[in-house]
Amino acid sequence: MSIGCGGLAFIIESLSTVAIDPTQIASPLPSPTETAAVPPTASPADTPTAAAPPSQTPLPTFTLTPAPTLEPQWYMQGPGEVLVPILLYHHIAVLQSENIYYISPDAFERQMNLLHEWGYTTISVELMVRAIKQGAELPSKPVIITFDDGSESIFTNALPIMQKYDFTGTVYIVYNFVGIRNYMNPDQIRGLYASGWEIGSHSLSHADLTERPDRQMDEIVESRRKLQSLLGVPISSFAYPFGAYDENSVYYARYAGYIAALGLGYESLQSNRNLFYLYRQAVKGSDDLRTFALLLP
Repeated sequence: MSIGCGGLAFIIESLSTVAIDPTQIASPLPSPTETAAVPPTASPADTPTAAAPPSQTPLPTFTLTPAPTLEPQWYMQGPGEVLVPILLYHHIAVLQSENIYYISPDAFERQMNLLHEWGYTTISVELMVRAIKQGAELPSKPVIITFDDGSESIFTNALPIMQKYDFTGTVYIVYNFVGIRNYMNPDQIRGLYASGWEIGSHSLSHADLTERPDRQMDEIVESRRKLQSLLGVPISSFAYPFGAYDENSVYYARYAGYIAALGLGYESLQSNRNLFYLYRQAVKGSDDLRTFALLLP
């Protein structure tokens, strides 16, 4: 059972004809009492200061300058498996009532700052898939930041924060949500693409595909065609609403021409085995920085 965009959903095991191992989707969640794998901050030891002899001139005091931040190193990774955490967000906004899918802009910026301080570099789903299939140069600490549904807060709040840290993201658009209240219009989505973001499909109507097998052709295949026609930008990957999928939805994702599809999970190791159910970890509004850090390998 997984938490998806709008509530709880069961992740259905795919049939043996599909090269996906759903048993690998959920690994045990770390206990809240576990210590995050964050390097401890060392405290300087107390060092006694020897007084200068009265007859000598005190030595000059030097101010240490921090070493410049090095550019992230890129090197060949794959093919086969790559270690890339994929984070999932929905709304970057303040909401008075409790909703786990709303992250305040302040909390979001603290998370982006942590990724930046720890040396993470954002990449696209397309680049990661290329590394899995044939090998590609990736940064030493790659991360993919995704947003589902197409909330307007992604454009107004998430974009400027991520630009501050030279990050880009991937947004998954529900076609029927485009231009309605509180969701991005076509120009805003194109603005993300022009800023280096990747655009994907999140279906036509955000239906649970496992409960509406009769709609899978439209929700998966037609959503790609309609989004590309509306936006004039490439749509190369798909995100299952609620993280719910079955054998037919995987078939239609391949048939539609997507290079990959994204679901939910607790892993950061991505491979050919789960190319059409890439593991994403949802960031919740209740997560503090320690909890957020546990999402990273």
